[in-house]
Amino acid sequence: MTAHAQEPADERVLPVDGRVTDGDKKLAGCEVIIYEGNDEVARQTTDKSGRFRVGLGLNKEFALVFQKEGFLPKRILVDTRAKVPAEVLAIAPLDMSLSLLTASKYDGADTDVLDFPFAIVRWDKRAMAFIQDQQYTADMMRANGAALLQAGRTGKD
Repeated sequence: MTAHAQEPADERVLPVDGRVTDGDKKLAGCEVIIYEGNDEVARQTTDKSGRFRVGLGLNKEFALVFQKEGFLPKRILVDTRAKVPAEVLAIAPLDMSLSLLTASKYDGADTDVLDFPFAIVRWDKRAMAFIQDQQYTADMMRANGAALLQAGRTGKD
C-alpha cells in the first residue's frame, strides 16, 4: 500500500482593490458581496470614496456583486483556479474600477442579459497576472448598449 501526501494548500491571496462610481461621482455605501460558488463568504460597504478592498484565495471561483438602491447590480467573476507558478511569491493586486448604472435608464427594457457577470478575471500565463477577459467584457458592453437602446433612453440622463 502506498500513501500519498496531500499537496499543501496554496495560502497566497489575490488582492483586489477597487472603486465604484455612478459614472461621474464616487459611490459611497455600495454593497460588495463576495460569493464562493453559491455561498456568500463576505460582505462590505464602499467607503466615502467608493473604495473597497478584498483578498481572494487561490484555487476557487468567486463572484463579486456590487449593488446599491436605485442602480442595477453588477457582477464580476474572478476565477482563481488556475495553477499560479510557485515562483510567483506575491500576486500583483487586481485594480478594479467600475460604475453602476442607474436603474431608471432601463425602464421598459429586458435587463436579463445584465444578470450575467459583466467581466471575467482569470490567470494569464503570458502576463503572469490575473487579468480581465477583454473579449467577454466587450460582448457584455454591447449587450448593455442594446438594453439601453431597447429602453429608448440613449443619450438621456
